[in-house]
Amino acid sequence: MISEGTIIENQIRGKIKELEERYGIELSTTQKILLSIREPITIILDVLYGEVNLFMLGQHVEEANADIAKLLDLNEGEKVDYREVIVHKHGRPLVYALSYVPISRCSEKVINDLCKEKLTTGNIIEKYNVETLRRINNISIEEPTPQLQELFKTDENMLTREYVMVQHGKIKIWTKEAYPLSYFRE
Repeated sequence: MISEGTIIENQIRGKIKELEERYGIELSTTQKILLSIREPITIILDVLYGEVNLFMLGQHVEEANADIAKLLDLNEGEKVDYREVIVHKHGRPLVYALSYVPISRCSEKVINDLCKEKLTTGNIIEKYNVETLRRINNISIEEPTPQLQELFKTDENMLTREYVMVQHGKIKIWTKEAYPLSYFRE
């Protein structure tokens, strides 16, 4: 039997453990997977629940303010696609996502697909075979905004993760996902 070896380091596992200790909770295996996966979350939701749907809450192009510019490592005032979606199953919201996409770092085809309501940002990246590195910047538990309280019909805290998709050292997409702490406990 093999009993020796080197422990495999995993920063996300450490962040999840810190979160559990700070809040005195134990996250489910599914929640841990959803927080740590480096692929589109919709893939896991589809496997767990069958076909899921995307609903566009809002989308527009805006100039990056100082906070958004910092998140995307670009200059203040550059054009950014702002996109809010809900992934749902039969009208029940599963995950809320907010994404910022720097317009100058995307092809015209990608921008055109961003404007369509049928594709997630992860699906668009896959469609055009854009090789990106996904880096999870933060996982946390946060109080819900009024918008999230209304969408999920609850005032319970939200599990969140923030990540970026990076290509050639440049951030292509910044995303924050959120869902109620009681979700995905099975």
